[in-house]
Amino acid sequence: MAENEKGVDQLVDELSQAAPDDAARRLRRMPKRRRAAVAAALAQRKRDEVLALARYEDGTAGSLMTSRYADLPADISAGEAVRRLAAERDAETIYTAYVLGDDRTLLGVVSLRDLLTGEPGRQVAELMVRHPEQAEADDSDEATARRLLDAPYMALPVVDGDNRLLGIVTYDDAHRCLAQATQEDSDRFHALAGEAPDQAYLEVSVWAEIRRRVPWILALAVVGLLAGYVVHSYESALDALVILALYMPMIADTGGNVGTQSASLVIRAIATGEVALANGLRVLWKECRIAAALAFALFAFAFLKVLVYSGGSSVPVGLSLEMIALAVALAIAVQVFLSTLLGATLPLVAVAVKQDPAVVAGPALTTIVDVVGLLLYFTITTSLLGLKVS
Repeated sequence: MAENEKGVDQLVDELSQAAPDDAARRLRRMPKRRRAAVAAALAQRKRDEVLALARYEDGTAGSLMTSRYADLPADISAGEAVRRLAAERDAETIYTAYVLGDDRTLLGVVSLRDLLTGEPGRQVAELMVRHPEQAEADDSDEATARRLLDAPYMALPVVDGDNRLLGIVTYDDAHRCLAQATQEDSDRFHALAGEAPDQAYLEVSVWAEIRRRVPWILALAVVGLLAGYVVHSYESALDALVILALYMPMIADTGGNVGTQSASLVIRAIATGEVALANGLRVLWKECRIAAALAFALFAFAFLKVLVYSGGSSVPVGLSLEMIALAVALAIAVQVFLSTLLGATLPLVAVAVKQDPAVVAGPALTTIVDVVGLLLYFTITTSLLGLKVS
């Protein structure tokens, strides 16, 4: 059942049983009137806990954290700390504990392993790691989730501007955040407008799916009309040499394929933090070499294909099949080279102007490459073969 179809009583029961961070996430996404009604019906302690987390905006580390963590004072012994952690019932994890000062400032972090293997009489302050990896409440949730993957502990502390501990981000929440981000990137890559719905595919209405798909498809259809205009402009060349029409699909498909390949690999590298704008020149240099190799391979393939499979086609006086094969192969090679570089460059440009790189990929990139590819194809072949253009 969709969230907005549930009654207030049912939502209150579900949120009462849910972990505070999950309850806060669901409450944050409700309309204001329903949110107020549900919050008012929650038990006092649960309400205060959930509302404290719900005040953080989506997309921040604060929206990702839970307030149920295990904390310890710095001046107790390791043996006492183990006993306290064994008695802990509410914390998300006891394998990592946070050492706090009197004003709840984060002094350090200590693992249960270190407490168990250390001498029972040693103080927690001697065993803790000072200045641990941490995030601030306003940090990006994706950046925080990735930071946790590189941290040596099972959770990442979230602090305010005064270094007071607000909550922790656990591995399961980090995994959910990155999975959701991947889904959103996938939707943009496949030209689906708006945010991905929370419901499963079969629970999303047909009308909601239509609204997500129509805007991009209509926009790309309009851009696609340019391809028809290009073909119309070179109609006289096609009449003079019909063989050119046989290789138009190959131009469009090959350019779209290599461009999308390049874009998807660069976008994935950006999403995982492997590539940043500072690495742009290295990315382009690598893609230039790959593009040159792909262009050479497609040049050889197209040249041989024209010679072997187009031998029976009529060739105008003054031209030879070899000349036509050279022109077609060169046009495809140029298309492959430029499409590969375009696929790698557009995501980097998107990052530079602070836009989502996934928006420029998928059908959008394919449509652009189709139009540019046909224009290159006819420009190169008509120039090399001396065909007249109307």
